Amino acid sequence: MNFFEKMYSIVAIIFEIGLVVFFLLQPQYQRLSILLPACTIGLIVNIILLFLIFRDIFQRPFDNPNTRYLWLAIILLFWPAGLIYLLRHGFKPR
Repeated sequence: MNFFEKMYSIVAIIFEIGLVVFFLLQPQYQRLSILLPACTIGLIVNIILLFLIFRDIFQRPFDNPNTRYLWLAIILLFWPAGLIYLLRHGFKPR
């Protein structure tokens, strides 16, 4: 991942955590007119983050070629595994 992709990943994770914390701590804002636009923005941010993670998986050389497909399957089935991938591989140089 280049510098922009790493920074986007960090900002996206902070944004999602902040969004969840905000709506948990401020129940008066849990109305559809506020939740729908905020969650739409969160969805777009997450789709871009997943695209960057998948792009990194396909560009990164792994010792075993099956590792690439294992990471793809794990992230598709269990999205938070993308955070583990970022910590183990994504933030390291290729």
